[in-house]
Order: sequence, then structure tokens, then C-alpha cells
Amino acid sequence: MDTLRVNSMHHQTVKDLGQGLVASAYSPDGLIEAMEMPGYPFFVGVQWHPEYLWEKSEEAFRLFKRFVEACSEN
Repeated sequence: MDTLRVNSMHHQTVKDLGQGLVASAYSPDGLIEAMEMPGYPFFVGVQWHPEYLWEKSEEAFRLFKRFVEACSEN
């Protein structure tokens, strides 16, 4: 299992995923930290704050980069 340190600051959390969504990351206490929709052109939801981390975290930067790429497609 891969581990990624994030800056999660919950006061609410996802309890039940919507139709077609799958959890792709969990916190150590079992909360959903990220979700995806397989087969959809680009659908990623995170419950942490990559906007605060992108300059120092390659993973956060890649998330923003992929989002921009997806917006440029089509």
C-alpha cells in the first residue's frame, strides 16, 4: 500500500459514495480522503488541500497538472 502525507482538516466527510464513485484513498482512521469515477474522462475528488501543498509536494503538483490537462482535452 502506498502512503501519502496530506493536510486533511475535516469538519465534514464523505460517508456514502454516489453511484459510480469508488474510494481511492483513506486516512489511517478509515475516512475517505479521495474518490474517483472509473471510466469518466476526469473525475477526482480529494478531501485534503493540495492547493496548499503543490509547491513542495510532487503528488499535489501532479494532481493540478492532470486537472489542467483534462481541461485542455477535447
